[in-house]
Amino acid sequence: MVKFNLVTLVLVAGCGFASAFVPEYIHICHRNDPEVAECIKNSVEALRPRLIQGIPELDVPGLDPLKIKKIVIFDGAQTPNLDASLSNVVAHGAGNFKITTLKLDVEKKTYRVGVKIPSLQMEGDYDIDAKILVTPIKSKGHFHANATDIDGQALIQGDVNNNRFKFQSIAFKIKIGDFNLDMDNLLSDDPVLMQAARQLFNGNKQDLISLATPYIERKCSEVLLDLSNKITEKFTYDEAFPL
Repeated sequence: MVKFNLVTLVLVAGCGFASAFVPEYIHICHRNDPEVAECIKNSVEALRPRLIQGIPELDVPGLDPLKIKKIVIFDGAQTPNLDASLSNVVAHGAGNFKITTLKLDVEKKTYRVGVKIPSLQMEGDYDIDAKILVTPIKSKGHFHANATDIDGQALIQGDVNNNRFKFQSIAFKIKIGDFNLDMDNLLSDDPVLMQAARQLFNGNKQDLISLATPYIERKCSEVLLDLSNKITEKFTYDEAFPL
């Protein structure tokens, strides 16, 4: 969820705006500039302090901390016997992002964006409904988590109609190097089962990350597409990305 906000700003705020209705603190980049990708990177870097705090006039939430109302990690469809969601999540560390890839095909309106975050510290509430062997596990509580070496890549297709730019599709991929999770109140009334559950989670982290990744990617793509178009609809294409 953190990644989609970064990718949005790289593409939208980073492109620069030329209209008097757009904040003057956003550096202008021109689409006929042969170094437009580098210009966008520099523009986003200059915006970093504001990105961390958020830009209300562009409907851009703050990155650090980033607040996420709810995200479903497992829905039981592709992961039988496992439903899990996180809510009221607060994540710290996204402000340390680095743009790793930025390639633009201005004529085809195609963009490739890569962002890396060294680490994220998260906390919030969890709700899990699962089964270990034949033992059902239903638990709610507070969690603390730490994710490291987070890499996000987005392939984005846009279109211009009547001088209005709209994002048509976003294919989002994410990789997480490592992930540690501690859940309070997890089967606290059964110490043996609690220990077995924790060993299951911690001993199969990479498998769990692989299972959870498609859900996270799909949610990020949906929210990124909606957020991006909410921003771009405020301006004409020539205002947002002048020649």
